[in-house]
Amino acid sequence: MRARGANATMDVAFEATYGVPPASGFFRTPFVSSNLGEEQGLEASDVLGFGRDPQQPGRGAVDNAGDLVVPICARNIGLWLKMMFGDPTTATGVAASGTITFSAQPANNATITVAGQDFTFVNGTPTANQIKIGSTLAETVANAVRALNASAVAGVAAATYRATSRANAIRIVHDTLGTSGNSFALAAGSSPASNATVSGSTLSGGAGSGGYRHTFVGGAQTLPSASVQIGNPEVPNYGMNWGAKANTLGVSLARSGNLNATIGLIAQGETTATTDQAGTPTELALMKFSHFAGSVLRDGVPIADLISGQLNVSNGAEGVPAIRDDGRVSGVDEGMLAATGQVGIRYGTRELQVLAEDGTATELEYAWTIPNTAFALRVIVHTVYLPRPKRPITGPTGIVADYSWQGAESPTLHKTITVELTNDVASY
Repeated sequence: MRARGANATMDVAFEATYGVPPASGFFRTPFVSSNLGEEQGLEASDVLGFGRDPQQPGRGAVDNAGDLVVPICARNIGLWLKMMFGDPTTATGVAASGTITFSAQPANNATITVAGQDFTFVNGTPTANQIKIGSTLAETVANAVRALNASAVAGVAAATYRATSRANAIRIVHDTLGTSGNSFALAAGSSPASNATVSGSTLSGGAGSGGYRHTFVGGAQTLPSASVQIGNPEVPNYGMNWGAKANTLGVSLARSGNLNATIGLIAQGETTATTDQAGTPTELALMKFSHFAGSVLRDGVPIADLISGQLNVSNGAEGVPAIRDDGRVSGVDEGMLAATGQVGIRYGTRELQVLAEDGTATELEYAWTIPNTAFALRVIVHTVYLPRPKRPITGPTGIVADYSWQGAESPTLHKTITVELTNDVASY
């Protein structure tokens, strides 16, 4: 039989010693495509003295670097995030959550109460614990989200606030998993009318079990290596790529299509065999995130009229080109972390333009959820700088402004990127 992609397999296990495939601990992971594998080119002969006919070529250096395209699965993506960022910090439980939903603009001097702290809506310039009433409800909700997230009040700061995609509600999620968030109080004033309805007098749903939150942080000094086996059972051939480290991660956003991640790996070598070397691998059931349940948020508020998006992370890794008798690299060194990306918006507001012109940093969050579950993936770049883009007019339809942003270390958090994966997998 001839090898076919439909029957190909991929197994991944983390190495205790760099470049040494483990005897067990493999995960059979879903993938879309792979070009990982060892290659060795030929060096053309430079020998003279035999006329015009070429002489025997030499053998070149051995390289093993390539991209894997994998589905962004709520369970399996944790394996690739561990390769990209290192071991996560894992907490057990479910966070308490709730909402404040507005039916109309709040009146001047109306209030909402969050964790016992009153916040007053005002038409004028807001001061501490005040929220500016915008020209639209969406603008007011955005102002509220940013005020709440920036609050120095300890109780308020114990939760994270995001505007919903309909821009008429604030979604509140307690930062601590478990039951403690169930006592986080909410209220909405009626005189003057806030036109707000709270989901309950407190947040709800917090539990000490029922889920896990894995938090990955970019910038680790050393990253784990793994062995990745690509199997073609028809031949049969099983290529074990060992000493593999993750260098790049790329994700594109769109309205439709399959949501995948491209992982760039640099491996030390490959050994082929006619039998499966992964033993009995663990399989994590596939549960994919989808484009339709994705969003990009600036300081907790969805970017309006977003039509395209890209997220890129690089570890700046390079193979060490040592002179060895096997022609392989002697290892992979991590370089400078880079977080970059792009957001394309239909030009209808100067919000991002002003940030770019002023050189003001902001926070961006790329987020995906699975509706009716607690499963979520959030990639937060804490300090983002935007360029000043052109806004080309190419016809009668809408004008698109593309912002190719760059991330930097947060001066207060002392990190550039945080990834939160919430699922039902106990550990990675």
